[in-house]
Amino acid sequence: MSMHRRHLREVVEIVGVLSIVASLLLVAWEVRQSNRIAAIEFQMQLGQQFNEIHRLRLTSPDLAKLYPKLAAPQSHLITATELSQIEGLAWQYVNVYLAAQVAHDNGLVSREQFETYSAGAARLVDTYPGLQPYLVRIYNVLPLMHDTEIFRPIADIATRQEPEIAEEP
Repeated sequence: MSMHRRHLREVVEIVGVLSIVASLLLVAWEVRQSNRIAAIEFQMQLGQQFNEIHRLRLTSPDLAKLYPKLAAPQSHLITATELSQIEGLAWQYVNVYLAAQVAHDNGLVSREQFETYSAGAARLVDTYPGLQPYLVRIYNVLPLMHDTEIFRPIADIATRQEPEIAEEP
C-alpha cells in the first residue's frame, strides 16, 4: 500500500470518528432540550390544574360557597350535595399534589418549585380544616401517598386521629 493511500485512509478514519463524536454531542444536546421542554410543559400543566380549581371556584357559586364552610366547618351546616363536592375537591387537590411529588421525584420540578408546592399543600390543610377528614380518608385508602414528602401534613393528621367526616343531614 502506498504512503498516499495510508495517509488518506487515516484522514478518512479521523473524519469518521469526529463525525460520530459530533453526532453523539448533537443527540445529547437534543435529549437535554427535550427534557427541558418536557419539564416546562409539565409545570405548565400543573399550573393549569390549579388554575382550573380556582376557575371553578370563581365561576361556580355552589363551589365558592364551600370554601367558607371548609374554613370553619363547625359553624356551617353542610348538605349531602356539598359533602360529595368536598370529597371531589379533596381528590382534585390530592391528584394535583401527587403529580407535583411524582414530577419532583423524576426531576421535572426543581427542589425550589417542589417546596412551593409542599408549602401550598400544608397551607391547604391548615386553611381548610373541613377538608382534612376527606384528605385523611384518601390518604388511608391510597398507599401511594404514604411516605411522600408533599403529603406529610396529611400523614401527621392521620397518625394523630382521623377527624370526623360530617354525616349527611
